[in-house]
Amino acid sequence: MQYFELNCTAYLIKDMYFDEANEIIGKHIANGMSLDKDLLDIHQGKGYKFYVYDSLFPREEDKVYKKGRIYVFKIRSIDKTLISKIAKVITKVTPIYFQIISTELKTYNQFFINELYTVTPAVLTVDNRFWTRGDSIELLTRRIEDNLIKKYQDYYEETLELSENFIQGIEFKNYKPIGLKYKNIRLIGNKFSILVSEDEISQKLAFTALGTGLLEKNSSNGMGFCIAR
Repeated sequence: MQYFELNCTAYLIKDMYFDEANEIIGKHIANGMSLDKDLLDIHQGKGYKFYVYDSLFPREEDKVYKKGRIYVFKIRSIDKTLISKIAKVITKVTPIYFQIISTELKTYNQFFINELYTVTPAVLTVDNRFWTRGDSIELLTRRIEDNLIKKYQDYYEETLELSENFIQGIEFKNYKPIGLKYKNIRLIGNKFSILVSEDEISQKLAFTALGTGLLEKNSSNGMGFCIAR
């Protein structure tokens, strides 16, 4: 297994508040995908898109990214063809909030993962609302597991059967829900630290999470972007 990471360096031409950054980055990526027929078909199609992105770095203490400064963000995918095409078009997008001034594509082979940490909030919808800490933890962990199994099976066309629970422990890293703007609403999510089982199937799922994101709105708003420890 591999995932591919496109590091993008962006020059801001407008100030940007932190809670709108993910939506703006997502629109920039989508505008780039519209320049390639195959990418446009993927963007407009249903089903998993198999990529995820994070927000701008470095973070700003006042939560406002500044015009005239340079920031970086990452796009990841388990699909090399997809992310290679994105790399070609993302610098051709007419800039609105930022201009991509350089990109670098890296390849990561599967490695052992003990813990996953969500850099951007992970979002789960339950009965047309967002999951909150008052809801079932069992439901949350089951949906995380089921979502990753479906992504893996859909992309690799290989059936997975877990012999033990994928998640050995889960910890909230935020004191209150985190909201990010998306299409005139706020996506409400949480940041987690997840201890991952050591068996082969669980490790495949953890690696899939790095390349595709955790839970929902990964490609549309960069939710559930993970790092591993």
